[in-house]
Amino acid sequence: MNIRLLAKRNIQGNAQRYLAYFFSIVLSVSIFFIYASFIFHPDVVHADIPGGKLISRGLIAAEIVIIIFSVFFIAYSNAAFIQPRKKEFGLLTLLGMSKSQLRKLIYLEQTMVSLISILIGVGLGFLFSKLFLMAISWLLAVEQPISFVFVPEAFIYTIVGFILLFQLLSLFSLFHIGNAEVVDLLKDKQKPKKTPFVSKWLVALSAVCLSISYYFACTLSLNNSYIRVLPIVFFVLIGTYFLFSQSIVALCSRLYRKKKSLYGGTNLITQTNLIFNIKDYSRLFFLTSIITAVILTAAGTLFMFSADLKKQGMDNIPQAIGWIENDASIYSVIEPSAVENTLKEDGFKILYEVNMTGVPITHMLPHMRTGEPNEIRSLLISESDYNNAAALRKIEPAKLSGKEALYIFPYGGLDYQFVHKGEQKELHFGNGTIQVTMVGQRNQSIVAPIKAATTLMVVDDQLYHEITADVPLKEMARVRGYEVKDWEESMETSSEIEQMSNNHNQLQTRAPIYQEMKQGSILILFIGLFVSLLFFIVQGSMMYLRVFTNLEDKKIQIHALHRLGLTKKEIRQILSAEIRILFFAPFLIGVIHAIVAYVALSNLLGSNLFAYSVMVIATYFLFQLLYYQVTKKIYERAVINSIK
Repeated sequence: MNIRLLAKRNIQGNAQRYLAYFFSIVLSVSIFFIYASFIFHPDVVHADIPGGKLISRGLIAAEIVIIIFSVFFIAYSNAAFIQPRKKEFGLLTLLGMSKSQLRKLIYLEQTMVSLISILIGVGLGFLFSKLFLMAISWLLAVEQPISFVFVPEAFIYTIVGFILLFQLLSLFSLFHIGNAEVVDLLKDKQKPKKTPFVSKWLVALSAVCLSISYYFACTLSLNNSYIRVLPIVFFVLIGTYFLFSQSIVALCSRLYRKKKSLYGGTNLITQTNLIFNIKDYSRLFFLTSIITAVILTAAGTLFMFSADLKKQGMDNIPQAIGWIENDASIYSVIEPSAVENTLKEDGFKILYEVNMTGVPITHMLPHMRTGEPNEIRSLLISESDYNNAAALRKIEPAKLSGKEALYIFPYGGLDYQFVHKGEQKELHFGNGTIQVTMVGQRNQSIVAPIKAATTLMVVDDQLYHEITADVPLKEMARVRGYEVKDWEESMETSSEIEQMSNNHNQLQTRAPIYQEMKQGSILILFIGLFVSLLFFIVQGSMMYLRVFTNLEDKKIQIHALHRLGLTKKEIRQILSAEIRILFFAPFLIGVIHAIVAYVALSNLLGSNLFAYSVMVIATYFLFQLLYYQVTKKIYERAVINSIK
């Protein structure tokens, strides 16, 4: 018997415990290799693929996330593997194994597992990279599919990178076990567990931090998001950590004191195990709840943004074809008849058209960040023209009189108030100036937000005619727009109309912008789902490791309880309850965090995303339930089969 053979047999003996860890590492390596194969693909490097560079940047970001996540997971797993085997290491030391030999044994075990997982991961990655390239080719709609080639850089970066990562983390984990005394190793599991201490101040701190983070998230908007994101993350992390290490412990202690429920069925054993293990579980609960929140938030955000993309396109780009003429007396950008004929020839039905004139004006508005007054250009239009266009888009009409004015800002997601009700404002047009009283601001667009028509100032019809009475038509601007049925399919028609125009900067077509955003969001969603899947597998593996870390101790406890008279059915109830708490307590907190994030996202997008959020959470719950059932079956079989 030598150390190499002993390490090999230790791995075989702990195969059940290594299973989830091994699977997670293989998946991490495979995804990393697949992404690297695309990043270093010759066609991407030489910019032969449209959009390839953009996807490459996204994949590089995903690679960094995978590496960072792998560092934490491998470090956690190494500690989880070493902790329950301290008695074994102590016995080996008593039998004459030196500290250097013990370190070598642990190092060889971890190295063997890492090399096998890296090789299998690279093999699977190479095998499935062809499918990945085919999927990317389909999403990018390239004429020639991306060829499947051997990419040496992908092999080098993946194999060398993960070997170095494993080696560094393995060496780091050796210091703790190598410096421990024999007595400490032998008696580590015999140390009695104390009743966990709870601080009322830390319980209050967790409640305050979570309340602050939830308030910030629920009142999030585009204009304050850049200063709130980091505080939200900080308070969520602090609040969640103390929620599990203090608040949940306090709750368990309170439940433990209720004797009536404590003595019902198997509650005494289940709650006693929970109260004395909750401190050990708190770190795992914290990590898995945050991971769950990250997965649900990231996957939900990507899915919701993709699903809500059509509505966003229609909100931000009011008509399928829209343009502005700086001189209202002529059509210098494009003739309306040319647009109408092209649409009809290609079989598109025009639902409605917009044709309004306005006077370019300037006025002062506060800067969104500094609050300093800035001169802004807007288009002054009449109340009738606004209400006619608003009716076509099913928007509430304006009601003005005298010298009242309404400011129209085209982007609904921004809730910044540039003007306030009752505010006096001077409007400058040509050589004239008029003072109006603002009735408020609306963040919604009714015509193409281009050039002078980006923002609108609406006034009463009589006041508008007084202002424009002496303004010649050539000094006014004209805004035209056509809404089209099935506009999503008008890519070629839109491109044809763009080529016919004399000034692309004053013409806006919805279909190309929508298709570009849709293609980009699908690609991001495609990449994000891979990373989310990895996160899910890893957090499930952490719980699997936690379950099997104390397997031998659990067998001893269950064997003793069985001898005292507990049936196998009652034992299954105890095991199921413990695993259920382990899987679904952090899941519940993670879901609550994600729901708050969905509320913030709904505020940013200006949409009701309830249905989408339910779909995302339900899908994740089904995967979590499946993982729970598999783990429970394996764990119950391992424990109950030990009963004699």
